[in-house]
This record gives sequence, structure tokens and C-alpha cells, in this order.
Amino acid sequence: MKTMKLNLLVLSLVLSGCALGPAARAPDVASPTTWALAGGDAAPDWAGLLDPTLAALQARALDANRDIALAAQRWKQAQLLADQSALRWTLGAGGSANASRPLETQSSTRNVDIGGVTVPVTTSTGWSRSYGASLSAGYELDLWNRLSHAEAAQRAQAEAARTDIEAARLSICSQVAEAYWQLAAIRAQQPLAQDQLALTRETLALTRERVREGKLLPIELDKIAVNVQAAESRLADLTADAQLQRHVLALLLDEPLPGPAPQAALPTGEPPRWRLAEPADQLARRPDVQRARLGVNAALARLRGSEADRYPRLSFSASVSTGGTRASDWLSQPLASFAANLAVPLIDWQRLSLQRDGARSELDTAALTLRDTLQKALADIETQRIEAERAAQQLAANAGRLREATENERLAALRYEVGAIARADWLQTRSAVLDAEQTRIRLRLTQWLRQAALFKSLGGA
Repeated sequence: MKTMKLNLLVLSLVLSGCALGPAARAPDVASPTTWALAGGDAAPDWAGLLDPTLAALQARALDANRDIALAAQRWKQAQLLADQSALRWTLGAGGSANASRPLETQSSTRNVDIGGVTVPVTTSTGWSRSYGASLSAGYELDLWNRLSHAEAAQRAQAEAARTDIEAARLSICSQVAEAYWQLAAIRAQQPLAQDQLALTRETLALTRERVREGKLLPIELDKIAVNVQAAESRLADLTADAQLQRHVLALLLDEPLPGPAPQAALPTGEPPRWRLAEPADQLARRPDVQRARLGVNAALARLRGSEADRYPRLSFSASVSTGGTRASDWLSQPLASFAANLAVPLIDWQRLSLQRDGARSELDTAALTLRDTLQKALADIETQRIEAERAAQQLAANAGRLREATENERLAALRYEVGAIARADWLQTRSAVLDAEQTRIRLRLTQWLRQAALFKSLGGA
């Protein structure tokens, strides 16, 4: 018997040797090497961009937001699965209770001596009962690292779930900053919009008088009426936008509507021009790139595990059981057993080949996903930097317009004082200044929104 078991072991090793092939390797995925736009003054950081109010709102959102809590729960679940895959021992305990009775009752007769008199006594067979209990333990020897590869795949998936937490944190911080800065821009624009509406209404009244006097054509009245409607719409839009941004903050902070109304203010000065690290290092900080790389690691581990599935498995088991019809039998009739099991799965070669091909296809898909994620991440960063440059150029152009409008309004005020032009003409130049100032606020808002988007695209500090 020992010789037969030894022969089986040798045969399994020979079969596994025939199945051995080149070890699965991760596909090469090259990272970008250069940036299209170079330069910068400092490393990416929120420092200097946040006032105390905004920093406090972000901290509250990070503590209360449900998206982050859900991502943390998914990570916890993935960790539990990984811990389960790391278990090598399988333990079990069981108990049994049996009761039986024949379908046809059998009877037997025996003679009993009672006081010197022999009396026949008939007995019938009834229920018979027995009880048992067992303890067992099993262990598989990880000969070809099959179990280790399965555990590595689960660990990679758990790490991928962890990246969702950082992605949620980045998104929440960015959304809070965007809503806060939009409220700040609205707060800065509302007084200007109210002044502009009052000016256009006064201009409409003066124009109506001049039309009645025959000094202007009626079409001029319609032009001013259009300006009044635009000013009223702009003020209404600002009020509605403020309410919507408060709703956004309420959802981010997990607070009831209508949400907080902070005394928001845009940062002073220009956004910093950040100096980026090497593309490979910078992209590695992004949660989506980290998740894609971990997806490749998990797929590679599963492929290696599928290859190890073709080789023999050696497992051991031990058990202790006892039983009987009485409790005293449990101690008198214990049974211990120990077994070693050698399985040769290579015989099921067709299923194993399909399983390995599926794992290899999954690895190819993960590698393609990583390449796509890297390219999109690089394009995202470059796009945000281009948009930041565009916003800076638009703000510079607006500065020229604001200077011209301010100078025109100054000259118009002087001419109005000496009676060279009507008040309605001066009011129109003043309205143009207010319009340019509101445009400047919107462009400054765009600059800081681009800065928040850029920080998010860089994967944080």
C-alpha cells in the first residue's frame, strides 16, 4: 500500500511537471514621460487657497459625507474577504441524534421465575436511539502557491476598494470648494447687479421721456427695455444659484435643506502656478490610476492561481468522533482518524484550460484598462492646465475692458456735469462699468474653479 501511494505521488509530480509553462508576468504598460506644459512655482497643495471658513466646511464634509462612509464600508467588506481567503485551516464540529423503530413490531418470549413458578413474558421491540459528536480539522499544503495567489488577488481588490475612499475625499473637498466659491462670487455680484438694475430702470424712464419729447426714436426705448429685462434676469439667476449652491452644501455636509449660508469670499490674488512632478510619479497619486494598477495585480494573481490549479493538491485532515446509545459509551468508544489526500486536477484539462484562458483574457482587459486610464488621466491634467491658462488670459483681457469702461464713465460724468450729455447717456456708461466688474468676478471664479479641478486631477498633494 505504501508503495502504491508513493507511485501515485511520483506520477502526480510528473504530470504537474508536464503542465509547467512559463510563469505569468504582468504586461508592460508604459507611463508618459513628459508634460506638454512645463513650469510652475510650487508643489500642488491646498495651503494658501483656503480661508478658515472653507477649511472648516471641508472638514465637516469629510466627517459627515455618506459617499465617504459608503466607500469605507466597501473597503471593510473587501478586507474581510481578503482575511477569509488567508485562512488555511478549516475547522468543523458536529453532533447527531438518531432514533429508529422497525415497521413491523417484533416480539419475543422468555420465561421468568417468579417465586418458584416459571411464567412466560412476551416483550416487543420499540424505539432505538443513538447519539454522536465529532470534531474535525483540515489543512491544505500550498505546494504551488495557489492559495497565496488567491489571497494576493483578494488583497489587491481590497486595496482597490481603499482607493475609492481617497477618490471620494478628493471629490468632496473639490465640490465643497466649488460650491463655496460660487456662493462667494454670487455674494460679490449681487450688489453690483442690484445697482445695474436700478440704473437701467432709471435709464428706461429717462429714455421714455425723451421719446415722448421726440428727441429719440421709439426703437431706442425697446433697446433699453431689453437691458432692463437682462438685468432683472441676472439678479434672479444669482438668487436662484445661491439657493442651489446651498442645497449642494447641505447634501455634502449631510444637513437638512436649505443648507448653510456661509459668509463666503473668493481668495485674494491669483491662483498659484503649480510645479508638477514627473508624469509617472504624478499620475501614480491619482486614485483611478491606483485602482487600475491594482486591477492588473489582481488579474495577474488570478492567472497565476489558475495555472497553479493544474498541479496536484495535497491536503490533510484529522477528526475525532464518538457516539453510542448511552453517555458512558462516548468515553469508551472514541475514534480518531488522520488522512492525507492527493488530488490531481490535471486530468480535467479542458476545464482548466478554459479557466486559464479566461484569467489571461481578464489580465489583458485589466492592462488595456490601465493604459486607457493613464492616457485619460494625462489628458485630464493637461486639459485642466490649459483651461487655467485660458481663464488667466480672459481675466487679463477683461482688465483692459474694465479700464476702458471706467475711463469712459469718468469722461461721461464730466460731460454730464457741464451739460454736454444727458443723464441717460452717463447712466449707460456707468452700467457698462458694472457689467465689466461682474464679468471680472465671474472670471475670477472660473480661475479658482479650474484650480480646484486641477488639484483633483493631480490626485491631491
